[in-house]
Amino acid sequence: MQPDRSCDMAAALPALTEELVEEILLRIPPDEPSLLIRAALVCKDWRRILSDGGFRRRYCRFHRSPPLLGYINNQYFRTAFVPTTSFSPTQLPAGIYSYLAALDCRHGRVLIRATKSCSPSAGLLIVWDPITGDQQHLSLPAHPHLNNSNQLLCSFTGAVLCAVDGCDHLDCHGGPFLVVFVGTPPHPADGAAGVVTHARAAVYSSETGAWSDDRTSSSDDSYHYVKATKPLLLGDALYFTLVSSNGVIRILKYDLGGHGLSVVDTPPQVCRKVVPTDVDGGLGLVEFTYKNFIYMWSRSSLQADDADGGIERWVRHNVGHLETLIPWPPHHRSVYRHHRYDSIHFAEGTDFIFLSFDNYIDTGVFTLDLKSRQLTRVAERPGCGILPYMSFYTPDLAKGKLCHRDKDAMVHHSINHSGSAEGRPPSREFDSQFAQKKLSLVAR
Repeated sequence: MQPDRSCDMAAALPALTEELVEEILLRIPPDEPSLLIRAALVCKDWRRILSDGGFRRRYCRFHRSPPLLGYINNQYFRTAFVPTTSFSPTQLPAGIYSYLAALDCRHGRVLIRATKSCSPSAGLLIVWDPITGDQQHLSLPAHPHLNNSNQLLCSFTGAVLCAVDGCDHLDCHGGPFLVVFVGTPPHPADGAAGVVTHARAAVYSSETGAWSDDRTSSSDDSYHYVKATKPLLLGDALYFTLVSSNGVIRILKYDLGGHGLSVVDTPPQVCRKVVPTDVDGGLGLVEFTYKNFIYMWSRSSLQADDADGGIERWVRHNVGHLETLIPWPPHHRSVYRHHRYDSIHFAEGTDFIFLSFDNYIDTGVFTLDLKSRQLTRVAERPGCGILPYMSFYTPDLAKGKLCHRDKDAMVHHSINHSGSAEGRPPSREFDSQFAQKKLSLVAR
């Protein structure tokens, strides 16, 4: 019988210091959470390091940008979490509610509207953390138009964000949060005589457990509805999309510091498929025309010596045409080119947006990098009302918070590679092999 040389080599490896182990673990890519869970199953020491809150904070600061774990898909009055990694979220807060619609997700939280009917004034709001499973149920704010059966809101949306001043938002699960609720009442032409369709906003604070008083937009800004698309958080302001009865698009700005509402004009020639986005730290727009051209708009100030010096104007930049960016199947190219995108959403803090096409076309969901113009498919099936979910996910095994799918997969992996069963630690050979693979990351 030949001796097992691999076991002898593993036994001869010098023990890694805790500092070196931590440096190795810090370099595990965050965009695949199962790697951290696999590392936590190596041995008790690695599990202890990964379960420490100090390591979790260092890990987030080291990688800086939260990875994309999946996206929220709104379709047919239902909300589903579609993973793009091995991350498996906690159960969606459905309960007794027949209709769920995710309005926003940010800083590790998802804002969901839950109702038993399609009435705009019914139901409640749920703030859900897919990683920890925490849920908080909020009643809708007491808008004047919600107290009169003849003057219900005709449209509304909302935003959720961390409420901690100076937070880097890398790991703010469980902290205080704000919910900004924005809605518009019906236009007088819709049967509510005498009602002016000013946008209204109220803010909920988890620290006080109460809604603020209503804020309204200025008297000359009357629009039909606010689009239920993901708002943009830029600096100390939130930006929502307003649409008038004749299709004119404007941006509704809510100042988080001054608690005021104002309206920003968009270029007059933009179409209805436009979303606000961050362009070099300032407010910008991404426009998709009906002929599938993509344009970016940014605002720049004119020079003081110009005729309109000091006034900001919109500048258009060409991004490309979808037909040249998307790898259409050659035998379907003539058919696909006539179908347009069904959903456009952006991911804050990044340079890419999400694209989904007509639901009956099996093209899937794509991300488009606006700078490199690189298109990447992240899901096989089309989606609607997409909200990208970006957050760091580290295995807090000390508190028992581990996704069962990931845990089962990692236990299965350890059985196949080390002969260990659940409840027994992986072999030293598996430990050493995994450590040697991760050591190569330190040298990079």
